[in-house]
Amino acid sequence: MGVILTVRVTQVDGPQWCENGLEVRGGRYPLSVEGAVVSAVGVLVPGVSTLTRLVRWFSMYWALGAYAEERSLDSEGFRRVLRRSEVALALAFLQHADGERPDVPDYPHAADSIRARIAAGDPRDLDESYSPRRWGFWEQYNGSTATLGLASVTGGALRTGRHPCPPGVSALFRPLFDTAAHRPVTLDDSGPELVYTATAPERVPFRDILCAAGPDEPTGPDRARRESLRVLARSIQLNPRATPVRSMVDTVAFGRAATTDPLLAACPSALDWRGVLLRHYSVGAWRRLWAALVERVRSAGGTATRQDLHDWIAAELGGTARSLDALVADLPATLDSAGDPRPAEDDLGGARPTVGDDIRRLLVGAARSTELTGRAERMFRGRGGNPFLTPDWVLRRRDDHAAQRPEAFARTLVDDMPAQSRRVAMRKLRLHADGHMTLFSKLHERNGRYFAEQVEGSANVGLRVEQLTALAEQSGVLARGWSVTETGRRVLGLPR
Repeated sequence: MGVILTVRVTQVDGPQWCENGLEVRGGRYPLSVEGAVVSAVGVLVPGVSTLTRLVRWFSMYWALGAYAEERSLDSEGFRRVLRRSEVALALAFLQHADGERPDVPDYPHAADSIRARIAAGDPRDLDESYSPRRWGFWEQYNGSTATLGLASVTGGALRTGRHPCPPGVSALFRPLFDTAAHRPVTLDDSGPELVYTATAPERVPFRDILCAAGPDEPTGPDRARRESLRVLARSIQLNPRATPVRSMVDTVAFGRAATTDPLLAACPSALDWRGVLLRHYSVGAWRRLWAALVERVRSAGGTATRQDLHDWIAAELGGTARSLDALVADLPATLDSAGDPRPAEDDLGGARPTVGDDIRRLLVGAARSTELTGRAERMFRGRGGNPFLTPDWVLRRRDDHAAQRPEAFARTLVDDMPAQSRRVAMRKLRLHADGHMTLFSKLHERNGRYFAEQVEGSANVGLRVEQLTALAEQSGVLARGWSVTETGRRVLGLPR
């Protein structure tokens, strides 16, 4: 007689007392190679960040500091007026300016999301929906605003800074602040006067602060920012057909201008920028190599062995040279006939460098570490911080593998990048009060295999030159299209 078995399948959810103890997220700067550039740029361009590019936003916070102090606004009152005022600035631009040009320097924050809400017929509660961050865009301007001396924070609310807000700027924003203090703003509250123009009341006073052009001799951060502006403007004068960043690279990083042009030779920060711009090439190469390695794991079904990655990088580099020494000997010259840096990095691939190009760029950076001197060398090497994957580190790896085939050097890079990523992830590991942990990494190793599900960013870190250019354009120091205005020449003390 047969026996009939009935099997009931039940989904098990739990046990309820056991929760996931490890949360994994993608981390920023997974190799921690960016610090030398980021910290140096912070010293050279204080008061400007990669997220600050709008003079009108700066002046709104400038005026709001004075208004909040006058009205004794607490933290919540300040936040309410701030969020509603940021919405009003975007609304004014969309209604009264050319709102279809997101590439212009003064295109306002949140304009795209606000436009979409209005187009959908839902313009209500914009002050609550335009930004998911509690403090709106103040979060990315607060440090810069304090450094420039436009405002300060006391008890969580804005107050006046070391530069009092000009009466004309306060008068411009007062009607908006009075409205925002009592109710959300509407389309009718955003008049054309809120659109930034060449006749804006803050244009001249902000320009003088940005350029440290007051009667007193600038000191500290103000002097550093002024000197960087002079380097930028002089580079544009000497190389007017390139973008601002490219003008600085061609003028300051390479060639003789940094030491022979009368203005640049008298400006110590010119050689500081040489070191930063050359180190920027190495940072970009590491970021692209790491992104390519993670993508290789993803494209292989999300998992790969160490040997898989070794085979991949060896194939990418190619087996054309008998030894690493021979490959190095075939690299473009890093110095010209006069002993000045020449653009060897630009000779290695174009806008889309290959993995092999970036390995060679790292080797060029290693050579730079033995050639640069003085201020350029100090900025190129950086100050302390991460000792791994630096140009000196690449130099030591190069010497270790000099007589071996280049593929052995490339395989070492494959081993060292995940090891450094793990060190960085462990350093950033976050332990929470409830006992669970957050690990920031997009590449994971388990039992000898690597796993990756998310794309890693390959873009290089910002130099803040684009943001400095945008502020200088809005202030009348530079003209759109990247030329120095007569006002800019006079304020910065530039030759014709």
